[in-house]
Amino acid sequence: MKKIITATITLGIVLLINWGVSALLGSPFIEWSFFVGLAITILVRFFNSSGGFMSDLADARLQSSNIEDDQWAAPEVWTKIDKQKRSFRPTTSFYVALGYTVITGIISLIYYKGYF
Repeated sequence: MKKIITATITLGIVLLINWGVSALLGSPFIEWSFFVGLAITILVRFFNSSGGFMSDLADARLQSSNIEDDQWAAPEVWTKIDKQKRSFRPTTSFYVALGYTVITGIISLIYYKGYF
């Protein structure tokens, strides 16, 4: 039941963002559907993963003893932070966004087949 609610909310948000972009730019809904779906899929993937460049950057910043910024005031770190293994667990939101992207990609190809 929780997955159905999550999927419905995710699809509603994607459709709302797509409608907002198309209304803001004054273009048809179908023109932006693939790109909005792709952007949402990438965002969901980015925020549901651990490890990678951003984690390495944060770990390096914490381990550095060169303090230029009072915001990161950690004078010394005596232990080495282990490198995080890259991992991604797909969620229901990711599958919904990916499905939306694939379906709208196919529909866009059919809709614009006269241009190819």
